[in-house]
Amino acid sequence: MTTQLNAESIQRFMKGQVSAWNAHDREAFLDCYRQIAPESLVIEYAGRTDTRDGWFILEEMFDKHNADISLEVVETIYNGNDVAAHHRNCLNGTGLAIESIETYRFSPGKLQVCYFLKPPVTDNLDLTQFRGFASA
Repeated sequence: MTTQLNAESIQRFMKGQVSAWNAHDREAFLDCYRQIAPESLVIEYAGRTDTRDGWFILEEMFDKHNADISLEVVETIYNGNDVAAHHRNCLNGTGLAIESIETYRFSPGKLQVCYFLKPPVTDNLDLTQFRGFASA
């Protein structure tokens, strides 16, 4: 079922995905995306040219990183069907975080996401485990 696209549904999606991520609820997290983007999900990483199915990327991100990362919402800016969010991806137990600026473009049944990632300053973290930092 496609969620009707309006300011309320976009805000519900933005808050719901973060809440489900932090609750470690895989089904609720994926359901947020299924409801808002049943026709098409595109996920890109700024500065990278490789492409992959958005659903694959989303499921891989949750399965590989959810247990180790908590999200903190720094700022979310809504502008019609476009959203920009600054999230702090806190690496649990390390005091480190990956800063992300994320853009979301909503259209009926479709969602396009682009992640801009800033790595933490450290030599003790293998960034290649994260799709946004791995070599193309």
